[in-house]
Amino acid sequence: MLNDTERKLLRILYNRNGHQNTPVSIPELARFAQREPGQIRKALERLREERFIEWEERINAVKVVPGWQQFAK
Repeated sequence: MLNDTERKLLRILYNRNGHQNTPVSIPELARFAQREPGQIRKALERLREERFIEWEERINAVKVVPGWQQFAK
């Protein structure tokens, strides 16, 4: 089960990738989610472990994996 920060980030990433298809940086995610950058990195790591996203940290690219909605409840 995802915590509040993870769910919020997943929703932000889904909307950002689906509608604007632009990359989003850690500081932008922190501003959108109203969380600290450390919390964002920790949540992104957890989402990657749970296979909700694909995250290339060195190039700062996050991609939401299709079909995540059925598991995020």
